[in-house]
Amino acid sequence: MCDSRLSLDLEKAESPGLSPLQRVDSSRTLTNSTFPTPQQSRDPSVERQKRRRPTMGGHLKSPSVVVKSQRYLYQDLDTSYMGLVVIVCFFISGLIDSVAFNSWNCFVQMQTGNTVFAALGLGGQPKASHDQQYYKSLTSIAAFCHGTLFFSALHRYPTGLSEQPSSRRRVIFIISFSVQTVFIIIAASLVTVNLVSNKPFESGTFSSGSAKNPSKMPNFLDLCPVAILAFQAAGQVTLSRLLAMLDLPTIVLSTLYHDFTADLYSLRTSWRNRTSLQHFFLGPQRRQATRLASILSLFIGGIVGGETYKSKAGMAGALWMAAGLKLAVTMAYVFWRQEKKASDDGDGSDSTTR
Repeated sequence: MCDSRLSLDLEKAESPGLSPLQRVDSSRTLTNSTFPTPQQSRDPSVERQKRRRPTMGGHLKSPSVVVKSQRYLYQDLDTSYMGLVVIVCFFISGLIDSVAFNSWNCFVQMQTGNTVFAALGLGGQPKASHDQQYYKSLTSIAAFCHGTLFFSALHRYPTGLSEQPSSRRRVIFIISFSVQTVFIIIAASLVTVNLVSNKPFESGTFSSGSAKNPSKMPNFLDLCPVAILAFQAAGQVTLSRLLAMLDLPTIVLSTLYHDFTADLYSLRTSWRNRTSLQHFFLGPQRRQATRLASILSLFIGGIVGGETYKSKAGMAGALWMAAGLKLAVTMAYVFWRQEKKASDDGDGSDSTTR
């Protein structure tokens, strides 16, 4: 009896009509699914378009271009001929200070004169000056000090703020002179639209006046271009310190007159030991030649500024000229020659330590 029941159960299990797989709807099986398989979704033409898409049209920059640009901007520049930039800065100082003193009765580059003006102003002197005239001198000094902190930090950044300014990276020079250029452009714009004084200074008045503001009304907006121009002037001094040209601060001439005159005693010895005229000026007397060129540059800049001030271009013309020169220096640093080191083996590697 048991054997017969067991055989019946086995027959039912093996029967096709009782198979569990046949009770499952065939439309729900994986093999008959309506969703495409990975093999069905792959189209060779689509795959080729996807591979070409990142480079079509040049919309995406190649990583090599970014790396090359970074290396180029991080190059240390050759300082052999940067004395020419210092001489240009002397010319700009004479150009700006001449027109600033003509209209605002203060300096924005040379802070020695401003210190004397501020000291006299606190004591109510000179009598012919306005009681608040020394505000401009104090503003110029304060802005110059803030500019010194900014430009010094800019050149200290790659090596640390606790170190002396030593970075000669291309990008640092470009940023420094770009800031100076923009600041001069802002001051020139204020003068051009007659928002600040741009007429010859009159004794006993705070503002010399413009087409929009009479000279009898104090215009404290004059302090804005004074501060802006004094701030950017600190960048020139930072450059001279960076290049170890301590006797060429680009804004004053007192120490420069001393050093140039004192070294005249070596002129005779250098002339006797010369091998050629070129060796005389580019050898032992190269420093003296640079000093003389700097003195003449500031002097000529003052003359050009004064003549421009008297012309139709006026004060604005001199400031726009200064902005153009600063912009030219900025563009020169973009293409300036890289510093060559003895350790270079010609593989094009760039220094990034500074």
